[in-house]
Amino acid sequence: MSNSPVIPKEKLSAYQRWELNAFDAPPAQQTAAAKATDAAAEKVRHIHTQAYEAGRADGLREGAQKTALDAASLRALVAAIESHSHDTNQRIAHDVLEVALEVARQMLRKALAVRPELIVPLVQDALARCVQPAAQATLALNPVDAALVRELMAEQLASGGWRIVEDAGLARGGCHLHTAAVQIDASIETRWKRLAAALGQSSEWLA
Repeated sequence: MSNSPVIPKEKLSAYQRWELNAFDAPPAQQTAAAKATDAAAEKVRHIHTQAYEAGRADGLREGAQKTALDAASLRALVAAIESHSHDTNQRIAHDVLEVALEVARQMLRKALAVRPELIVPLVQDALARCVQPAAQATLALNPVDAALVRELMAEQLASGGWRIVEDAGLARGGCHLHTAAVQIDASIETRWKRLAAALGQSSEWLA
């Protein structure tokens, strides 16, 4: 055990005294430091919040712009598809109509060859468009059709004062009527053109 005497605290010199709180800052300084730390932390939080909000706003704006561009691109694509579809449908309809006209033309040619008497209703219809003709009324027909019409319509033509004129330039299935007052072109070429025109087509008979 040490024999050193114990010196009372109040008798120690300035160099001998030691207080535990000698390194602590005064309360006023501690408060100022705490406030400064809190202010700095708050400023950091504020800067972080501002940065977050700015980034969020930029992101929303860019997203809205991209969405608008995508929507415009989609509308343009849909419009292009619709236009292409319409053009395609128009071409298909045109092609189908052309095929239908060609089929009808071939069928009519065969029908006239197989049933030449089909010329009779045509001539009757043409005659019905004319009032009682004056003298020198003529009905021009292909020679083959003329022979058939003379045979099947002799009485009707005679009573109406019609004279048949053979015209080898006329395709079978058609006729021309001539009177002093009117001329009717009922040739198959003309009737075919009218039919095609009514369907929005330009098609020749080409006998």
